[in-house]
Amino acid sequence: VPSPTQIVIKSKNFKTLLHWQYPPLFETPRFTVEIKPYSIGSYKNVSACVNISADFCDLSGEIHDLFSSHWLRVKAIIGSEESEYVETSEFILQKHGKIGPPKLHLSRHSDKIFVDIYHP
Repeated sequence: VPSPTQIVIKSKNFKTLLHWQYPPLFETPRFTVEIKPYSIGSYKNVSACVNISADFCDLSGEIHDLFSSHWLRVKAIIGSEESEYVETSEFILQKHGKIGPPKLHLSRHSDKIFVDIYHP
């Protein structure tokens, strides 16, 4: 069973996703994702991403420490066979995550201008 490729972690406004590619096959592959927080030192399943058919996993609820290192890995499963896990590089949300600009809303009431700023 081939391993997933092109594994990328993307994080914007604290929404963190792991994406990967997989070659088209006759059978539908399933995927399992695991996370290793530095504080624990070992891998554990990402409960929402066990035996999934999607080629991404939402990790937003898995990373609780913005400053801590995390590693992720994913494997493919076809029938009773499994690929090797493929591991990401170190991911630190505070360092690698992106925060978008705030949203602004301007309004005018008589001779006054109101500016509302909403954080992302």
